[in-house]
Amino acid sequence: MEFQGKVAVITGASKGIGQACAAAFARAGANVAFTYGKDTAGAEETAQLVRDAGGEAFFQSADAKDPAQNDAFMQAVYDRFGRVDVLVNNVGGADTTPNTGFADMPMEYWHAQFQKNFFAAVQYSQWALKSMIPNQGGSIVNIGSVHTTRVINLNVMPYSCAKQALNQLTRNLAVELAPYHIRVNTVSPGLVKTALTINRYDQDWWDKVAEKIPLHRAGEAVEIAETVFFLASKRASYITGQIIGVDGGRSL
Repeated sequence: MEFQGKVAVITGASKGIGQACAAAFARAGANVAFTYGKDTAGAEETAQLVRDAGGEAFFQSADAKDPAQNDAFMQAVYDRFGRVDVLVNNVGGADTTPNTGFADMPMEYWHAQFQKNFFAAVQYSQWALKSMIPNQGGSIVNIGSVHTTRVINLNVMPYSCAKQALNQLTRNLAVELAPYHIRVNTVSPGLVKTALTINRYDQDWWDKVAEKIPLHRAGEAVEIAETVFFLASKRASYITGQIIGVDGGRSL
């Protein structure tokens, strides 16, 4: 198995895309360390998926908006495994959006969105490189968003801007880290059915949104995870610095 003895770190993996990524890497032989927010039951479920696939699971609650909690998790990962081979910067989201336009949008919301959707990825990536650079190899996969390709919802402007910053970080790191055989890419999902989104809207809403997607449906978490896994694998050994949309054509 390609990732036998390797360590995959995934942020935000108690459900949805993160959970599907954890399962994918475990099936390929990896040990998996991941963060979660408040969903302890979901985290336990993810850990069991990893164990059922034969991997060792380690998880710890960490609020991506709190740098101290991010540091504590990564230190614990190194204490437990001593290395990081794959990092999936998955944690993110727009949270509760203010019901206001740009002129009155609170700066607190801007700062919180950039911490969660951009600076946390910066922080986790710096930690991962403590292992990847000396080991002369590794892969970082960032989870971006279709919201960086077009204006879909003005209320999530800070989220979109933070994800666009993440795209540029991907490109810059790909160039800087190439001499160390470390590849960096971003997967940008469109609308995905997850435990977080599926109960948020009624069927009429889903049907109307599907009409705007060329493939006329929402994506599944496993479809995003399979792309993440591919980019981290040897099959993608000549791919770096790319922003890859997995959105059913929504970005076209």
